[in-house]
Amino acid sequence: MKVISAFRNLDRHGQQRAPEVIEEEVRQLEPHLARFREDLVRLEIAASQTRGKTRIKVSLRLQLPSGVIAAQEEGFEIEPVLRKAFADLRHRVDRHVARLKHEPEYKRPARRRRIGALLPPAQDSAEAARRAMYFDLIEDHLDRVYDAVRRELTYLEASGSVPEGRLAVRDLVDATILAGLERFEERPTEFSVGDWLAQLAFETIAAEAHAARRAIPDDATALGTEPARPAEEPTEADQDLFEFHQPDEVLLLEDLVADEAGTDPETEAARREAARALHGAMAHLPALWRRVLHRLHLEDETASEAAKALGLSEDEVQQTAQAAIAWLRAKLIEVGFAPEMADAANLAREIARTARLPQPIDDRQRLAAALSEGSTGTTT
Repeated sequence: MKVISAFRNLDRHGQQRAPEVIEEEVRQLEPHLARFREDLVRLEIAASQTRGKTRIKVSLRLQLPSGVIAAQEEGFEIEPVLRKAFADLRHRVDRHVARLKHEPEYKRPARRRRIGALLPPAQDSAEAARRAMYFDLIEDHLDRVYDAVRRELTYLEASGSVPEGRLAVRDLVDATILAGLERFEERPTEFSVGDWLAQLAFETIAAEAHAARRAIPDDATALGTEPARPAEEPTEADQDLFEFHQPDEVLLLEDLVADEAGTDPETEAARREAARALHGAMAHLPALWRRVLHRLHLEDETASEAAKALGLSEDEVQQTAQAAIAWLRAKLIEVGFAPEMADAANLAREIARTARLPQPIDDRQRLAAALSEGSTGTTT
């Protein structure tokens, strides 16, 4: 490993002690880099001290064949600052190596199949009847579940909480319906089936979003993979193929902004710009705050009804709604909207106008086929 050190404005003690500490820490780092060729590893160390002050800053930059890892630390004594920076670097290297060693898990195919899988055929008439009864119970609420999942996933992608394209609305709806089938005999009776399914949907989204944030990106490349060839100008056939294989479901904040008829183009354009900014700000709210606002304004529920469905008190619902509206208003004013355009009443009206989409017919037919009485299979 090639080590390059640079010191700037260090006092006499720092200049004497820093090389000794670096030599010790490099020896401890080397075993963590055993899988990499020594001549392809480069470590750059920069330690600086503000002239006339005692604060010290250390920056480490480790260049590996598979990427670059950096660590920084600040403090008032050179030795502890260096040791903390190297400890952080070793931790990051270990995480990086662990990911490289689990290359088959890059795209997590088993997990993606599981959340989007439909049911196998029912093994007996009792199970088929149970599924049919369950579908009859939930059928009228499927549009609401689909729209809630689409809306929440749009917010999560817009905020960067979930990598774009990692999760699909259809897969999450399927997973929600399957979770409901497993638990529908134990469903709570204090609120409606629709509220229960919505609760399951948010639980499913939260679990899968957490898993998506921990997963290695789908576009990660294994070390042994041959480098991609430089891109060439697309041919007409390439363009046709690209257009044909565009994803059916691209989540955009614009899709949450309802169309309004009967207004002049300039007024409508200004309203849509404000609405898009509002939904962009809502993407950064805590999920519970969004759910409170949607129940009060989009679902037009009372504080009592929202509290019952969300497991909160009425006071908590009202306080959460007030805090969320105040935060949204501040954000809109911060990005340049007039205070009167961002008042609480306007924000509530715009949330109430959020566009809703029904579940696609093909998806409903798939669920109906999987849960219908005709989906029985033969046991062996």
